Amino acid sequence: MIIIPDVHGRDFWKKPVHDNLGKEHVIFLGDYTDPYEDEPITNADAYTQFEKIVWLKEKHPDSVMLLLGNHDIHYLTEKGRGGRYDYVRAAQIKSLILDHSGLFQLAHTAETGGKKFLFSHAGILAGWMDYNKEYLDHVTPYSIVSVLNEMWAHRSSRPVLFSLLADVPASRWGRAVYGSPTWSDVDDMRTDAPELPGYYQVFGHSQQEADPVITDHFACLDCRRAFRLTDDGDIVEIV
Repeated sequence: MIIIPDVHGRDFWKKPVHDNLGKEHVIFLGDYTDPYEDEPITNADAYTQFEKIVWLKEKHPDSVMLLLGNHDIHYLTEKGRGGRYDYVRAAQIKSLILDHSGLFQLAHTAETGGKKFLFSHAGILAGWMDYNKEYLDHVTPYSIVSVLNEMWAHRSSRPVLFSLLADVPASRWGRAVYGSPTWSDVDDMRTDAPELPGYYQVFGHSQQEADPVITDHFACLDCRRAFRLTDDGDIVEIV
């Protein structure tokens, strides 16, 4: 599987995806627009990249997975709006997501090399699940992916979902006790106890200046490069 962390208008995803599409599955970890101010990418460029990624999913629905991040969700709701919001294209971005809502997920699982992997934008904290269990139908680690994806799939449950995803932790200058799967910081993943049992988590969201953060129970890959999940269950950079 090819893993593409936060895009934010960058094009680093193109070569590894097109070189491997048809041979390996591809998963994007969310955050497609809202480029960083110190990078030579315009909001218009970022929107065009997002359109190309959505088109890629439409053309290869069984090979490409698209997750949603906080910089995608904040175009759908007033809750948890983050920085670098593109006010000019906000309506277009919202329409692009909602008109293709069936192409997106909140989380995904895969099994290889004798390990179960859980993919989300920012990582899923056991504490967040327990804190919000009454709103998540008393979710368990084994049902969290289906619960989140089903809440996204049903429009009637999206207001509750958006409210839960707007849990911004103190590590991200918010007030929530626990960060949501689109907002928790890599430092929260280091300190949350207990770990989410049964899974090795893979996420982005917490941008690293150079190298990814890879531990024995999670990998934070937000460092502007593509990665591969091998048949042996290892995560390696694509060079």
